[in-house]
Amino acid sequence: MTRTQALAIIAAKLASLDDERVLTVAEIVQSMDAADDLPRELTAHELALIEQAKEDFKAGRSYSLDEARALTSGV
Repeated sequence: MTRTQALAIIAAKLASLDDERVLTVAEIVQSMDAADDLPRELTAHELALIEQAKEDFKAGRSYSLDEARALTSGV
């Protein structure tokens, strides 16, 4: 689906919604923007940890859910 198709579907559906549901959709869309904002800037150390985690995932250095539970069950 293209962006244009998605917008057309949304516009068509919005026209048939009652006022309460239109307001709910507006709140959802606004919350999407808010979800992108961090409560504070990340430190250089935190950013480095995120990059390291990305590299770990790419290289397959990660635990399954069962492995993680086994490692933390004694905590």
